Amino acid sequence: MSIIKKITVLISLVLFSNISFLMEGIAVIDYNAIFLGTDLARERIDDLRDSSDYKDLTDEAQSKDSERIKLAERLQKEESTLSDEEKEEILKKVQTLYQSIQLLSQQIQAKEQEVTQKLQADQAEIVQKVVNELIKAKKIKMLLNSQALLAFDRTDEKINLTPEVVDLINKERK
Repeated sequence: MSIIKKITVLISLVLFSNISFLMEGIAVIDYNAIFLGTDLARERIDDLRDSSDYKDLTDEAQSKDSERIKLAERLQKEESTLSDEEKEEILKKVQTLYQSIQLLSQQIQAKEQEVTQKLQADQAEIVQKVVNELIKAKKIKMLLNSQALLAFDRTDEKINLTPEVVDLINKERK
């Protein structure tokens, strides 16, 4: 092996060993996944989806969307035989249905957001307690929010603490 290859290999080993040394003590956490991944979150989300208000909104949105699709299909199939007035009337109905669906979707999202915010408020203290305990137990020097990173290996349990935090919160609540 030539001297240049040996030096290149040696430099590579030094660089990569330093990088792995630097990675120790660093962990990543996804707070949204924690707040929405607990047993409590699943219960509350299920309760929301089972509520009559939520079901009424989703059923109405689906119904209006089905009607909108049927009108659009009718317009496409019968375009050559429909008068301009009939086409315009169908397009107006489609537009009105689309606006209604958007409004219903906003109402659905508002209900979901309300549950999410309540979950965050109700679990903030226990999440912070569990995270602080993990930081001490695992001797973490730097904890990063996953949303601040471009990419990381979510399957690496040494780096991604999210599943462990969710498990600990579930155990703590029992």
